[in-house]
Amino acid sequence: KTIQAGAAAATFEEALEKERLEEEIAIARDIQQRLLPSSFPQLDHLEIYGFNIPSRQVGGDYFDCFLLDDDRVALAIGDVSGKGIGAALLMSNLHAGLHILTDSDMSMDRVISRLNNLIYENTNIDKFITFFYAEYNVRTRILAYINAGHNPPYIFHRDGSCELLEKGGLLLGMMGNRIYETGYVTLAPGDFLITYTDGVTEAKNKGGDMYE
Repeated sequence: KTIQAGAAAATFEEALEKERLEEEIAIARDIQQRLLPSSFPQLDHLEIYGFNIPSRQVGGDYFDCFLLDDDRVALAIGDVSGKGIGAALLMSNLHAGLHILTDSDMSMDRVISRLNNLIYENTNIDKFITFFYAEYNVRTRILAYINAGHNPPYIFHRDGSCELLEKGGLLLGMMGNRIYETGYVTLAPGDFLITYTDGVTEAKNKGGDMYE
């Protein structure tokens, strides 16, 4: 009877610990979802929309969209290596660093270089982030971007042509003091830009084939 009582107590404590952990994960998920935009800038001649569906309660996928000034809007998407709480913490670090650096007067390539150093200095070698950042000027219709090892976004032009946005540099957090190249493209009315993470391209059907 003593052994049975001890086993029951241990099972009860394990159940309490599991419930406490689930509550903490739920809180972390709520905080993470609040870091993602719930609404998007309203600008003339520009439509923006995005969404996130995590494979677990918390994860490392990140996207953002915010105004820089009356003419420019910032667009960002990233994917932190790994899953779970660790990836979510690194994602929150990325979010904070991006918003702080874009408030400065630094050029785009300098912002991404500084962001890379921030991630590199605060993570282990096995942690990294694929990241795409762009600034669109609604007055000039020029999209300036840097792709740091992320799945290349597509621009589908109204005339039926398509191009990948690949200019940039190494993914964030792998090496310090990296130089990033800025790419430029002019958008015309009817052009469509789509960004995504590998949660889309690596999705599989019932036969195990990747969507790609």
